[in-house]
Amino acid sequence: MLYLNSQAITTAVTCDEMMDAVEQAMAVYEDKAYTMPERMNVPCGDGNILLLMPCIAGDYMVTKMLTLYPGNRAVEKPVIQATVMLADSKTGTPLAIIDGGAITAMRTGAVSGSSIRHLAKAEANSVGLVGCGVQGFYQLKYACAARNIRKISLFDMNLENTAFLSEKLGSDYADIEINIAETTEDLINASDIIITATTARKPVLPDIPELFQGKHFVAVGSFEPDVREYPDALFRQSSRVWVDIDYAKEESGEILIPLKEGILKEEQIITLGQFIRSGDKPDRGETGTTFFKTVGMALFDLAAAQLIYESAKDRGTGRLLE
Repeated sequence: MLYLNSQAITTAVTCDEMMDAVEQAMAVYEDKAYTMPERMNVPCGDGNILLLMPCIAGDYMVTKMLTLYPGNRAVEKPVIQATVMLADSKTGTPLAIIDGGAITAMRTGAVSGSSIRHLAKAEANSVGLVGCGVQGFYQLKYACAARNIRKISLFDMNLENTAFLSEKLGSDYADIEINIAETTEDLINASDIIITATTARKPVLPDIPELFQGKHFVAVGSFEPDVREYPDALFRQSSRVWVDIDYAKEESGEILIPLKEGILKEEQIITLGQFIRSGDKPDRGETGTTFFKTVGMALFDLAAAQLIYESAKDRGTGRLLE
């Protein structure tokens, strides 16, 4: 059995390979060729939670174990920690233990990157990120892989997060212009692609309709029924909304609230996998706006784990556990 830490994972595959893998997972999802129970939520006392997310498809099965311990900030430990176990679906034999934080960040970035691949305008060359936490770097990494990005704009309420990410991007993407926006409105005006990856419970962008015209938007942060990052103005400018899985309509307030308020209609929503399979061009309507919401699923973890495991095995990387 292989043990793959974050360094082994990030060097095992390219961004394009990971985006291809999550798109294959979308096809498996559309074919319903998987077994994926609802995630198990186990209270651990004091507001702590254990989440278990299993999935079986093809020759592999995976389980991600994720812990959410808010009190860890006080003892200088990560609030969220995760481990992924990959096994052979035919024999049940464990194959790999994989760093869950790194694999989640990579596959989430890849899902957003896939939306940029298929929905953003081909000439898009600037991207803005609202929310400069750990996930933000991977969102930008995959955006840069999906389009020829020449300018990045950053915004976060925590200026330390913005400064840290700006410095990291400067060393990794020296040929790209990096700017820190004073407001989210400035960020939207400077960007062809806008990604939100925040923990905000209310919209983080201004409710100004003209701001949302002619751009591609990606929502990562909202995963609860009463939480959203985008205002009504976005949905009034969008003729079509894309999601990674149908459950997004129930899990995320990003989709659920506009549906309940009648701003968004059920028939406007389509999964990205269904759209890719159709071969159609994106429906940008009269405003040129496209919007994608991702909530994630264990099938993405499986696709990412399979890709990383097979690549690491071929390259002879990772640590073999006896």
